[in-house]
Amino acid sequence: MNKSIIMRDDDKSFIYKEIENKMNKSIKEIKKLYQATIDGGDPIDFHSKCDNIPNTLVLIKSEDNKRFGGFTPLSWKSEGEYLNDNENKTFIFSLDNKQIFQLKDGKNALYLSKKSGPCFGYGPDIGILGNPIDGKKLHLMQTTFYNKERNDIYLTDYQGRILIKALEYEVFQILFY
Repeated sequence: MNKSIIMRDDDKSFIYKEIENKMNKSIKEIKKLYQATIDGGDPIDFHSKCDNIPNTLVLIKSEDNKRFGGFTPLSWKSEGEYLNDNENKTFIFSLDNKQIFQLKDGKNALYLSKKSGPCFGYGPDIGILGNPIDGKKLHLMQTTFYNKERNDIYLTDYQGRILIKALEYEVFQILFY
């Protein structure tokens, strides 16, 4: 695995266990596909490295050092559409709070657009809307995903729609046995 600069060692068992449970498979390998500060933060850079690749883990660190992201078995594409995940395997998470947020009903798991990087949920719940390293283009608005233990828990301290800057984001492909 090419090392993540966002995820710490104590985060790995938390996230990897959830991915393995969702996919009902063991992780064989983790391969870094993209790092915004190295590969370019624009959506075209993300799509050139990540389109048509299933089982991706997205990690984000915001300007206020919050760490969060999402996993999806679905493939990213450049077409402008919402993708459903009828098997409800797509989820978002907070690394800082060790919280998992599930899809409510499988609908609108991902938003795909050539003008956006990875976008989870309708709204989007987490969305890279341009280059989040250069400006306030990281969108957070929790509407599609929820915490099944407590409905009043949010991905970050923010509630409602917010646009902030990201310090970094990375995308990894998860390969299974």
